[in-house]
Amino acid sequence: MDKLEQELIADTTIEDIAERYRPVVEIVGIEKYIEVSRYAMGDEVYFPKPETLLVPARNRRIRKEYDGFNTKELAQRYNLTLPQIHAILKDEPIPGQMNLMEFLELT
Repeated sequence: MDKLEQELIADTTIEDIAERYRPVVEIVGIEKYIEVSRYAMGDEVYFPKPETLLVPARNRRIRKEYDGFNTKELAQRYNLTLPQIHAILKDEPIPGQMNLMEFLELT
């Protein structure tokens, strides 16, 4: 960003921004809004819902808190159904349960 562009950004006010974009500018500020505008280059930018952004962190927590017996509690805590909890845990081993290779080594 050259000096002239920095000066123009400093002189830009919220009134210079189209009304439909002002709520975004109020959240991120004019300088960051121009940065996003530069990134998009005139294309529309899609922002997923916050719930969608938080799903990976929620699923990691569920896997970490899973003890082999608490699927109902996890469903209640995270406001999910049992099938949703089971889908999140489908590849998760039951804590304390041996896998086949461990079992075969014991015999």
